[in-house]
Order: sequence, then C-alpha cells, then structure tokens
Amino acid sequence: MAAPFPGGGGVAVMAGPLAPLDPPPSKTCLKSSAHKSPILIFLLFHKAILSELDGLHRAAMAFATSEGSAAGIQPLLEGYHFLRAIYKHHCKAEDEVIFPALDIRVKNVARTYSLEHEGESVLFDQLFELLNSDKQNEESYRRELASCTGAIQTSINHSQHMSKEEEQVFPLLIEKFSFEE
Repeated sequence: MAAPFPGGGGVAVMAGPLAPLDPPPSKTCLKSSAHKSPILIFLLFHKAILSELDGLHRAAMAFATSEGSAAGIQPLLEGYHFLRAIYKHHCKAEDEVIFPALDIRVKNVARTYSLEHEGESVLFDQLFELLNSDKQNEESYRRELASCTGAIQTSINHSQHMSKEEEQVFPLLIEKFSFEE
C-alpha cells in the first residue's frame, strides 16, 4: 500500500513482514474464522488506516515543535487528504452496506458506530478548515494543528473505535451471515 509521505513529498510503502492478522486468543470467534469470512478483509483496512493515522500524527507533532516555515504544511495536507479519502470510503462501506445488513439481524448495534463515523467526519472537517485557513503564520497554528490531529487519533484509535468493531461487530457478522452472504 502506498501513501503520500508526510515528511517529504515521496511515497511511503509498507514493506517487510506484517504482524499477523489473527486476533488475540480472547477473540475466539474471529480467530477460529480468520480464514473463513471475507469480512475480515476489514482487519487489513483498519490496520492500514491506523498506521497512516499514527504516521501523520507524529508528523504533525514534529511540525508543531519545529521552527520550519509554513511551507512544511503541504506534505501534511496531502497526507490528510489521502487518509480522509480512504477513511471516508471505509466508513461508507460500513454505513451503507455492513451496518444496515447487520441491523436487520441484530437490532441496536449499527447506529452507535455510524454516529461515531459522523463525529469523526466533523473532526476531519475541522482539521481541513484549519489546514486551509489564513492562520498558518500565527503562533498558535502549529499547536492547534497538532491538537486537532490528536483529537482525530483519539477518536479513531485511542477511543478504540476500530477495536470495538473488531470485537463486537465482526463476530456478529461472522455468526449471523454465511460466507456467501
């Protein structure tokens, strides 16, 4: 998978061995079904999104603490456009296909996750408003940028949004739907 590299306009390529996708033993439903359900492709998407988000947050923190010019914002802008596009498609697939299908068989599960997606979309909107603002030369801009990227990371990663999907939604999908479905 290639992505805009926040540090210098190149391309970051995932290389080398990847950590196993099999979940910890406590997630027995997922573990026993890892090679049986196509829904588990979402584990790869989650892993890639979280990796990209972590790299961009580290780059935003470095930008916030550096004395460089505002021109250093361009790689971050490109990286966040890439991440937002990927995350938007991921959420759309869940919100328009996976969650409605699950909601037919298991009530009151899907809405919570869709609401989290909406909240994360608002955070991305705020980030892009800041990235495209005229404030780039103000002293507080870099701190605000790092804070905004941290809020996105907290919402998606640290609040365990994706982990909760893997622990709650994926096992339900595997249990309630056949491989063909």
